[in-house]
Amino acid sequence: NLAPFKDLTYAPKYCVQLKKKAESKEVNKNKCKFIPEHVFFADFECSTDGFHKAFNICYDSEDGKISESIWGQNCATEFLERLPDKSLIYFHNLSYNINFILRHMTEVKGTPIIKGSRTMQITGLYKGRAIIIKDSYSVINKKLKLFPAMFNLQTGPKEVFPYNYYSSVLLANDNRTGVISEACKFVKDIDTFMKNIDSIKGCRIDEHHFDLEKYSTFYCKQDVRILREGFVKFRNDILKEFDLNVYDYVSICSIANKLFENRVYFPNGNLYDLSNKPREFISRCIQVEDVCCQIT
Repeated sequence: NLAPFKDLTYAPKYCVQLKKKAESKEVNKNKCKFIPEHVFFADFECSTDGFHKAFNICYDSEDGKISESIWGQNCATEFLERLPDKSLIYFHNLSYNINFILRHMTEVKGTPIIKGSRTMQITGLYKGRAIIIKDSYSVINKKLKLFPAMFNLQTGPKEVFPYNYYSSVLLANDNRTGVISEACKFVKDIDTFMKNIDSIKGCRIDEHHFDLEKYSTFYCKQDVRILREGFVKFRNDILKEFDLNVYDYVSICSIANKLFENRVYFPNGNLYDLSNKPREFISRCIQVEDVCCQIT
């Protein structure tokens, strides 16, 4: 229980009416570090037995002109080596993917933005090059498989992937050769799996073997393309309709808050910056109102 207020007087500086628009603190923080000059979308493929290990990463540039993949146990460091200075990278589940990158970064700058169990943004350096890594799911909180319907995108061939076959033992020493009959034990739709092996260029090695890298890369690239096309379309729509650059924000909530500032709070002249006693008083009022609503 909170102690009751004994005195409600406060200094004027703790309740200030804002007269003009100002950039959000979030945007200012980003600009104090650097303005991204390169944008990429990426995804890791990882073994899931025991300690998860990344064995493949695919990434696209914002315009899709760069579309690359890196195979092997050192794929994370090789990816960082390829990034130019002042890069912004999106993963559609940063909380998971950051595990394969964070330990290789030279330095983490500032405080990572984390909400609950979700990592939303990490800013840092790799060998003197500045990078920001963001979570696209915090902006578009839908599974990637829903993007094609949401943004009218091409889906590509049906995904049938033997995730549990790609074990750390199989992938030891960056092995690229898989046994088809063994992989079939880890998929439900064997017919589609076999068709995919034959349709992916260079994937079938012989009657009994297939290329692990080519099969993995094909579907990883497809996921990255869908992420990139969907996110860029969303960003362009927001920019056109609301004159807000999604790249400047961490989450859909921060985008919505900025929109309300621009369209509602500043125009009606009733936007106040509260701190200290006024802020605490209003916070308690909200809590009391919430309790009353639950009781009624």
